[in-house]
Amino acid sequence: MELLNKKQGLIILLFAIAVSVSAQVNPSQIFANSYQYESSGDYQKAISELNVLNGYDYHKALRLGWLYYLAKDYESSKKFYNQAISLAPQAVEALLGICYPLDAQKKTDELEAVYKKILALDKGNSKVNYALGNIYYYRKEFIQAEKYFDMVQTMYPFDYYSTLMSAWTKYFLGKKTDAQRLFNTVLIISPTDQSAKDGLNLLK
Repeated sequence: MELLNKKQGLIILLFAIAVSVSAQVNPSQIFANSYQYESSGDYQKAISELNVLNGYDYHKALRLGWLYYLAKDYESSKKFYNQAISLAPQAVEALLGICYPLDAQKKTDELEAVYKKILALDKGNSKVNYALGNIYYYRKEFIQAEKYFDMVQTMYPFDYYSTLMSAWTKYFLGKKTDAQRLFNTVLIISPTDQSAKDGLNLLK
């Protein structure tokens, strides 16, 4: 009985110590320390700072995904971004996050799938519409590319990149009038743009 009481007392003491240590953990300070190590390029220390954190599971997973990406550990980065996605399925930022390691690994098919998930949540996301348009453009799937570049053009008619890509897409689809108009718009945005000049020369 005495031995049992001693064991119970030890368990209670250890629990009290654990609660005390946990109470001393300041989440704001932990993240602040992690940001500081990140800014100095010490990604491993930035990661290790977060390991003592209890709670804030989504925020911790999202941050670890980013830090492992910076450390070029793309598999770990994807693992933590996927954790964040599972914790907050409607969070566009977590889906955007996993695009970083996927892009670094040139996982185009997986990127395409993630981009479509993002657009299901945020149809007008200009960055993702443009990125998806690029995927289809470089596959020479110009009809698909046109749809996504047109979406960006509708929202941002004075955007250089989408205007130029849309112009070339129209050119390859044989839509010469639209291509000419867009190449000329590019030259309004960037008067010395060589790509737009080359496009107009091909239309002559």
